[in-house]
Amino acid sequence: MLTKGDKWLIIALLTVALAGVCLNVYYVSTNNQGQKAVVTVDGQTVKTLPLRQGYVGEFRLDHDNGFNIIQYVDGRVRIHKADCPDQVCVKSGWIQNAPQQIVCLPYRVVVKVVSDSPADVDDIVR
Repeated sequence: MLTKGDKWLIIALLTVALAGVCLNVYYVSTNNQGQKAVVTVDGQTVKTLPLRQGYVGEFRLDHDNGFNIIQYVDGRVRIHKADCPDQVCVKSGWIQNAPQQIVCLPYRVVVKVVSDSPADVDDIVR
């Protein structure tokens, strides 16, 4: 049988857990605001994908010697399949935060996450 103190402790823990879930949902939904993935081939932009929840799909880039299949799901993007010999672009996995990027050197494809909001970094010193 639970005492009155046990019941209050359970209510307090459930409240804290619910607040944590709400903050996490808020953070995830606002974290990718204004972000998009820009796909370039030979430096020319071929597609721009808004990265947001509920935006799902894929498209194929055909080249003279092969292909890349780019997949985007709920604010993330990746090169899902490619027939390049090294498969580094496929092994790079999902990206979702600016300025992450995936590069397929054999086909000169770059998938880069860019953001409308300023970066957290003020300056880079060499």
